[in-house]
Amino acid sequence: MAEKGLFHKVKNKPTRRRFVVSTIRKDEDHFETAIFEANFFYLPRHWDQPELTLTTSTPAEAWDLHAKLAVRLLHEYPARIIQEYCEPATQTPPQD
Repeated sequence: MAEKGLFHKVKNKPTRRRFVVSTIRKDEDHFETAIFEANFFYLPRHWDQPELTLTTSTPAEAWDLHAKLAVRLLHEYPARIIQEYCEPATQTPPQD
């Protein structure tokens, strides 16, 4: 698994697109993890419009989420990851 950190440059293998995963501390108990689509130099294409933004309340949750997203972006399709985190939590899973 990737090292836990605040900033990772990721090249997605299936689509060959580049992304930046960034985690920042907003307040004392508020952390924000964002995924930005990046250009060739790993600079975000749209600084004010991340592809995905997630908030957490503890540093451990933030670092774990950051590491998990960075690893998943290497091997999975980005649209699938973004869709998974954007779905409302109220949906019930399909029953067998």
